[in-house]
Amino acid sequence: MEEHKEIEPESLPRWITIPLGLILIPFTLLCVIGSSVILLAPNIPRSFLTVLLGSLFLAGSLWVFYLSFRLVFVNPKGKSKFINPIGLRIIAVVFAAIPLISLILGSFWEKPIIHSIMAIAYIGIVIKFWSLANHRKCHS
Repeated sequence: MEEHKEIEPESLPRWITIPLGLILIPFTLLCVIGSSVILLAPNIPRSFLTVLLGSLFLAGSLWVFYLSFRLVFVNPKGKSKFINPIGLRIIAVVFAAIPLISLILGSFWEKPIIHSIMAIAYIGIVIKFWSLANHRKCHS
């Protein structure tokens, strides 16, 4: 009996995957927004078919958005298939910017109690991502 080896395709170099991911992320984000609008639009009559198709489109566009995000943050030649420490820190900075942008734009003061709770949650997410990045950096 012949032993079969899994043949993995040659992965693209990082200088191709990062720009490709940066190009695809905005387009796939628009697809996610458009798919969610199909589900939430008030002028579309609700039926089983529209909810089913809208959910399928949303699931597919979320999946493609995730794959395009992975092009930027995951090294295909790395041992781990998770997001690397630099990517985790970038995501943490984005979560840290959300409450600050809310303060700058003034939307924080419209509902200060809810936005305070959300800011605490965002700070918790930032701390978790940052500690996870430090943990992965030490163990890699």
